Amino acid sequence: MARTKAPATGGAEATLKRIDYIEEEAENIQFAIWANRPIGARKMLRELSKEVEEAEGQIMDLYRALSSLERSLEELEQMSEGDRNAWDLTMLGLQHLREGNWGAAADCVEGAVASMGKEGLERSLNTLGRHLNEMGELSDIEDIALTLVNQGKEALDSDLSSAAKAFEDAISALGPVAVNEAASPFLVNSFFLSIGTTWPEGKDHALMVITLENTGENNISTMRLAPPIPYGWSASPKMCEIPEIPPDGFIEIGIEIRPSGSFPSTALLGSSLNITTGYDVEYGSLNVQTRVENRTPNTMQGLLLDPWMPEGFETMRLPLVENLGPGDVVHVPIEVLNLREAVGIGS
Repeated sequence: MARTKAPATGGAEATLKRIDYIEEEAENIQFAIWANRPIGARKMLRELSKEVEEAEGQIMDLYRALSSLERSLEELEQMSEGDRNAWDLTMLGLQHLREGNWGAAADCVEGAVASMGKEGLERSLNTLGRHLNEMGELSDIEDIALTLVNQGKEALDSDLSSAAKAFEDAISALGPVAVNEAASPFLVNSFFLSIGTTWPEGKDHALMVITLENTGENNISTMRLAPPIPYGWSASPKMCEIPEIPPDGFIEIGIEIRPSGSFPSTALLGSSLNITTGYDVEYGSLNVQTRVENRTPNTMQGLLLDPWMPEGFETMRLPLVENLGPGDVVHVPIEVLNLREAVGIGS
């Protein structure tokens, strides 16, 4: 049965053409299988997989753009008529996206940005630019977004459509963190994070190993993470960008860390211990456990553990390992306080 589709223009038309192509190719693959043409079907399937991946990318861009517009408009103390129209179109776009009408959602993004007019677009570009400039060291994506913002500002007087396109591209790249600080990933996701250090033989640096496994049912959005190094150490790179992680997805990142200034390599972290901390996260609930291994031939005494905690969480008390024999390993649970719950935020 043929489906009835809403009229589409611009980006929506391109999106719908791609979806139609995917559906037609899926039928062709089915016919090829029925006709006992497995090689042809396999080739078509490979090509179709690329198309599906590109379509998924377009849909994620739409979601990021609409989410960023929503946050941008929410911040306004007073809305003009154009702002209200942009808000209505943004809400409609999110609804279309939930219903799978991606073409109509794309039209809503274009319409919302156009409704803001020159004044609203200039305000949004300035807000986004200020937010990026205040972040300090930028990731590659953020640097690209800042370039787009500057291009949009330059085009405001001469080419409003180009300025609007630059703004759309910037917020699509950045996603919901574009205008306001995003909710902590520790509050809105379910995942297991581990942070540990190893000491490569003959090297003057340690290797911090960060692993993250998505244990939830939704994708974990792209995030930036400053390596949790102690005072007196430096990391390379200084900031790591973690890509979007699908359910059951897993990523491992290695970061070189070195003592700086007068701190010797045996200070603070020390090559005499292997310490790994695991963070079991479930939508704001955080369970933490630290594994400590004594790598020396001597008994170590009085080890006070002070693991890194994400923003919004604190250790209730620092655990003490009184004695740890040569080669011994101990697993220490960490009592964690959620500061938002402690002060009643969100209640």
